[in-house]
Amino acid sequence: MHIAIDDTYGPEEQTESVYVTGARRTHVAVVFEDNSVDEIRGEIQNCLDRFAENLTMRPVEFHFSDIFNRRNVWKELPERANLGIFAAFSEIYTWYRWKILLQTIDEQIFIDHPQMYAIPRLDGLNPLNRSDLSLLWLCLKIRIALKPSKPPLRLLVDQGNCSPGTSFGGQIFCDWGDQFSGQYSASSKEPLIQIADFLAFTINRSTHLQMKKVRTETDNWFLDLVGKMDINCDDLMQTSLPEDFTVSDFDALHKHDRINKGYKEP
Repeated sequence: MHIAIDDTYGPEEQTESVYVTGARRTHVAVVFEDNSVDEIRGEIQNCLDRFAENLTMRPVEFHFSDIFNRRNVWKELPERANLGIFAAFSEIYTWYRWKILLQTIDEQIFIDHPQMYAIPRLDGLNPLNRSDLSLLWLCLKIRIALKPSKPPLRLLVDQGNCSPGTSFGGQIFCDWGDQFSGQYSASSKEPLIQIADFLAFTINRSTHLQMKKVRTETDNWFLDLVGKMDINCDDLMQTSLPEDFTVSDFDALHKHDRINKGYKEP
């Protein structure tokens, strides 16, 4: 199996939520079966080729922050055409419904789990750095989920500050032997990471929108789009709320979830 990982964060502004802050860092993993990888990579490249017919330059990748904000090569998109790309990718996801694993880190995590200060560095990840810890915990979550069967695993992580091709995960998955290979990869060269970028952006954006005091018509459209995707992720809560729900309603869901997990009030 192939697993692609990308990260997301921001906006880092203060929120009115008791439970969710702007200082969070999130990593998202998307699980692909080996026999579908070539087809998916080919389809993503074909989609980029089609955009070359209408843009001055061929996009090298689907980067969803740029698409949503119509930046760089995507600035030439007609108004709301960027939302059409999100709608198309949501349909792709609804067709495949890839398994998603998710990990978010913010200051509340350190309060709930003070033992994390004692976690050792693994594969160069600093557990006191929120972004590194988010990636580390996500990889440990993947390890726990797959350890009973230990399938052949190809792990692809968005390069971030690392050079593409740099090995990653050898310590975390040390007992996989030659069944494991992992590396940092450039999203522009790896379409599977572009799909992880789509899921990471949509999940983070929907979280941000749920904490807004006043949502626009486009905001509500986006939340409805993400809700209808029915993302296949045990780490996400599925619920229905009225269009005019508030941060208090949002926090009530988080409070209920924390109580069910045995956590104290922050």
